[in-house]
Amino acid sequence: MSQYTDQDRTLALIGIYQVAKLVYDLATSGKMDEQAYQTSINSLFVSNPGQTLDVFGGDVSNLQVGVKTLLGQMGSDGSEEMRNMEITRYALNLILLERSVVKQDGALNKIAQVIETARTQQTHFGEWHENVIASLARAYSENISQLSPRIMVKGQHGHLQKPQNANKIRALLLAGIRAALLWRQVGGSRWGLLWGRKKYLRHAQSLYRPGNHDSVFFKPHP
Repeated sequence: MSQYTDQDRTLALIGIYQVAKLVYDLATSGKMDEQAYQTSINSLFVSNPGQTLDVFGGDVSNLQVGVKTLLGQMGSDGSEEMRNMEITRYALNLILLERSVVKQDGALNKIAQVIETARTQQTHFGEWHENVIASLARAYSENISQLSPRIMVKGQHGHLQKPQNANKIRALLLAGIRAALLWRQVGGSRWGLLWGRKKYLRHAQSLYRPGNHDSVFFKPHP
């Protein structure tokens, strides 16, 4: 990956918003889009992508939850049903938190070591076994959760108290840090996000693929 475009930056930002939406859904309803979840978790095991989309399985269909979330959250004409400040807070805090992780001495190496442990576990237990997710959750808890800004996940107590859900949320937040790191690597910046909102929206719209599972509240932006 050498020459980066606005579309590369949009794909990475979509990855962040996809994680934010999945965390929100799991915390509040106990459910989430399984394809999007698997895509986000799989991104943690992609270390040498040929292009940005390869981080997300090489298929834009894997990112439709993120595409629709970004359009709904960032679009000036997004419906109130789609706009959700909690999701925006998760996304922006992931971007800020990634900087803290990079500055923390040795944190990325420690995280990489745990991810390798999880990769080995996949060969023994299967890709989505709870032991694999628990290892990824541990990588987040031990190396990221205490850094600033701390991401406080809000939701239904019953969903948050389930150990499997808690591990999935932490593993997803780790994937969000990975997407934020990717966004920086392809040239993303907070100033660029502020001044380039229309570019992000335009490229996200070009990546939108309508499907039968779309929310009745979702309206693509012109």
